[in-house]
Amino acid sequence: MSEQVQSIVEAVRGLDSQQRRELTAALVALDVLPHAVSTGRKQLIDAIKGKYRHVPTSSEEFINRKREDAALESRP
Repeated sequence: MSEQVQSIVEAVRGLDSQQRRELTAALVALDVLPHAVSTGRKQLIDAIKGKYRHVPTSSEEFINRKREDAALESRP
């Protein structure tokens, strides 16, 4: 890692949480972090995940659950 990058990393480590959020927002606005999620959106996603964390989200998992349900219902 270059000395310049290392000094930037050290400076970021010294930021408090509010300053880090501001830095992230600025980098997103500059399209430096195109895959970053805004703080408000991330909080909403985390809140929803918390409630439904146990629910599998893939279609494959859904199909498997439905097969298991059908097998249980067809038993005498």
